[in-house]
Amino acid sequence: MVKPARVIPFRGLCYNPEKVDYKDVVAPPYDVISARHEEELVKRSPYNIVRLILSKDEEGLDRYTHAKNLLNEWIKKGILAFDDHSSIYFYLQDYSLEDGTKLTRKGFIALCKLEEYSSGKISPHEKTHQKQIDDRLKLLRACKANLSPILALYTDPNLTINETFLERHQEEPLLDLVDDDQVRHRFYRVTDPEAQDLAIRVLSEKKLLIADGHHRYATALAYKKEMEEKHGAFGRAPYKYIMMYFTNTEDEGLTILPSHRLIRDLEGLELDSFLMRVRESFEVMEFPFSSESEEAEQRDRFFSTLKSMQGKQIAFGLYVHNRRCFCLLTLKEEAKKDPVLQAMPWSIRRMAIPIFNEMIMKRILKLDTDQKRQAHISIIKNNQKAIELIHTGRFQMAFLFNPNTLEEIHAVISENQVMPQKSTFFYPKLLTGLVIYKHSIP
Repeated sequence: MVKPARVIPFRGLCYNPEKVDYKDVVAPPYDVISARHEEELVKRSPYNIVRLILSKDEEGLDRYTHAKNLLNEWIKKGILAFDDHSSIYFYLQDYSLEDGTKLTRKGFIALCKLEEYSSGKISPHEKTHQKQIDDRLKLLRACKANLSPILALYTDPNLTINETFLERHQEEPLLDLVDDDQVRHRFYRVTDPEAQDLAIRVLSEKKLLIADGHHRYATALAYKKEMEEKHGAFGRAPYKYIMMYFTNTEDEGLTILPSHRLIRDLEGLELDSFLMRVRESFEVMEFPFSSESEEAEQRDRFFSTLKSMQGKQIAFGLYVHNRRCFCLLTLKEEAKKDPVLQAMPWSIRRMAIPIFNEMIMKRILKLDTDQKRQAHISIIKNNQKAIELIHTGRFQMAFLFNPNTLEEIHAVISENQVMPQKSTFFYPKLLTGLVIYKHSIP
């Protein structure tokens, strides 16, 4: 029997440019859309993809059935249409970092054969929560479609696929737009058989790392198991594949941003006693200022010092509302002997966020459940934006981190461990709505 290909092209379900404008119907991934942004997206178009990925109960129907009905209605109306030929979709994202550096991330979307993590062929790096998996599973059961791609990393020092796709993609993109974060997205079909075969061949034996979309991958595995129990595990059924975006770790356009934690609405927070508790386990280096110009200078010194400690010490920053000082917290040597930290796997206790979670969030702030964390913590990637939000008074304090490195992530995987949820922020985010993988084509 011929072994099924691991990566395959597919007939994507795409928005019809004669019916809608792509800029009005695409959206970020469901789990980074705030309530305010969701309202804005809904207003842009009656066909915005957010109406599917974050659907609502309507007219006596639960949100999942409503999403299924909307999807089928949009197909019937021709708002969404299946491509005539199986394609791989080449996807370029042009963006700028906070310091002005301009980069382009290159990758492609295709179907990937679902594998259990135990196979060693694909690895997660972050924890998942069953509540989110249950939600996504209900949506998948109803729509029988992947509405957005998983982001996966592979390594190819030769950059073979990117170079070939740059030469052989169709001249006119399906879309070319700039999103709300000023990221330019260019999206092309690749129908050239030789180019497709190259991608299939290169990815056939590569190990993959899930960078973004852990809950959706876990959902697809659960759905595959359900369907195999009903229909058997034979053949190349549509539910055995998942839509995935592949990007090369050797490409200079791959960026991981920090995941700063902003704390809000903590009642009875006594700053002096909080700082006293912090000093029990951390050395505190202060960067005080008394004017706006001094603040800018000390902010730059602080972030430069924090960056210099990456990979050398467990360190992160603290910035408190109405306290004119940046603080750099470094874990004390004696604190490293803490039994809970010692019980952590070696790769995990070398990272700042797991240490912060245990020593600060759980022990001092008492944010020791998912419910409490969701109520009191926001995550933001931008250094200056985090500081500005503290200035507004909407948040009480910010904990500021270095971004995780690929080396740290691979060390976690090598120990068969996973990092805390939202530890990494791969940037830029993929747009949802570029293409949909529908399990059945009329």
